[in-house]
Order: sequence, then structure tokens, then C-alpha cells
Amino acid sequence: MVRINQRKPFRPRCKYCRTNRYVIPIVYGLRLEEEWLQKEEAGQIRLGGVARSVDAPNWHCSKCGNEFLR
Repeated sequence: MVRINQRKPFRPRCKYCRTNRYVIPIVYGLRLEEEWLQKEEAGQIRLGGVARSVDAPNWHCSKCGNEFLR
């Protein structure tokens, strides 16, 4: 019997809600793909725009709307 250890993807805690249940990644990029649009409609990611600056947030809390860096 082979045991496969699959880890859940990392999600930091929101500083205001104190949970990581509603935290989703913010995706930046030049090419807008159909898969990204479907994931955004499903609430799995948030589209951030074309270019990412140094201090741009990379996580979004769907519960309170807080956007933050890791």
C-alpha cells in the first residue's frame, strides 16, 4: 500500500478575522485566461491587474475585504 501525503495549500490568517477560511490569493498577470475567470467567479482567486508593484497585496479575505501581504 502506497501512502501519498498531499498537503493543503498555504493560506495565511487574516489579521482582522483571525481565520484563514476565507483567504484567497490575488493573481497578477498580463495574460487573462479563461481558467482564471472561472476561478474568480467561483471565489477561489481574485484578479489583481496587469502589473504587481513591490508593496501590492497578494492575499484577499472574502469575509471582511482586507487585502494584505503574507
